[in-house]
Amino acid sequence: MTDRAKGGMPRVLIAVSVTEERAGQLREGGPRRDFDALADRVDGTLVYQRQQARRGVLARFMGPHIRQAWHLARRARPRDVIFADGEHVGLPLLLFLQLWFRRPARVVMLGHLPGRRWKLAGFGLLTRLGIPGAVLVHSVEQARLLRPWVGRRWTVETIPYQVDTAFWTREDTTPLTSERAGADAWPMLFAVGSEHRDYSTLAQAVTGLPVSVKIAAGSHWARSLAGLEEQPPNVEYLDQVLDFSALREEYRRAAMVVVPLHDVPNQSGVTTILEAMSLQLPVIVTATRGQRECIVGPLVRLDGTLDEGATRDRGPHLFLSPDARPRESSATTGLYAAPGDSLSLRRAIEHLLEHPEYAATLASDARVSACESFSLERFVTLVAAHLRTSRAVSVGAPVLRNSR
Repeated sequence: MTDRAKGGMPRVLIAVSVTEERAGQLREGGPRRDFDALADRVDGTLVYQRQQARRGVLARFMGPHIRQAWHLARRARPRDVIFADGEHVGLPLLLFLQLWFRRPARVVMLGHLPGRRWKLAGFGLLTRLGIPGAVLVHSVEQARLLRPWVGRRWTVETIPYQVDTAFWTREDTTPLTSERAGADAWPMLFAVGSEHRDYSTLAQAVTGLPVSVKIAAGSHWARSLAGLEEQPPNVEYLDQVLDFSALREEYRRAAMVVVPLHDVPNQSGVTTILEAMSLQLPVIVTATRGQRECIVGPLVRLDGTLDEGATRDRGPHLFLSPDARPRESSATTGLYAAPGDSLSLRRAIEHLLEHPEYAATLASDARVSACESFSLERFVTLVAAHLRTSRAVSVGAPVLRNSR
């Protein structure tokens, strides 16, 4: 790590939850990385995980995220602003800052799944030790669970997640209908990822449908692989991790993207949803407790009817301050299926197959929404605003305080 700030000036330290070698691999032929864009915006210093743990008690009993937090705490100066890309680094960082008697100006962390009970207890204790900061979450449900637990010098803010819309784009904008794929070809449904995926419900939903389904369960981020109990003849299951260029080509071949999820309270599936939206593809996603901020669209009932009111309480507009709300599109950008309900999911798939013009319009509006609401540039601007202090970096953007 090379500190950018000189002469005692305040620094912005940005924790990256991979090694420098792994970060280089992620950059190769793939989308722009959010940590690179953020470091450029705030003139920050990237702090990677150590390549190899040293011998001794610390290396033996601490995992890579804990060791990263330990080393960050040791390097902290009084006027530093520290950004952690998840509570897995942010929470131990707060503890170690106390142990090392460090008092940075501010700590900001992303919250991926902060609503778990043991994490809530950690927030309840560690955010009351005197260091001010903010937790940035991408789910209204996670914000609701976390807010009562943080100390008075901390805020919990909802901000949109990000997608590199310049990378996740198709070479042409012709909808991928069966005519484009070939007169005798079945439309291809694509499902990606492993975190909290419910591929068994997807398999039941597509059994007997005139579609081919490809499941790419390999993931750069998930800790375990989502399995498939029974595999119908029209379903192909891949467990290897595709590189980003290969994954983009699979998306481009698809007629639609399906994101079947278990009913979890966090934003599982957000990366796949935004990649599909950016690629101008129709998206069907499970209406879980934690994942209704990206897609605007109806819930498909068992009889095939579209319930427009069932999911209108959530959506991208929740990430906007009141003065920005008129710019937000309310166009339909996807369909929702009920959690764990294969018939609801089947009806949603059938609806898009039977109404290709509707699917094409939905996909086009999804691309617009991805560019307007979930771009990498917008994400970086919002995170950078939270890294400001009175004497730290100036990013020219207001700090948004969403009370929802």
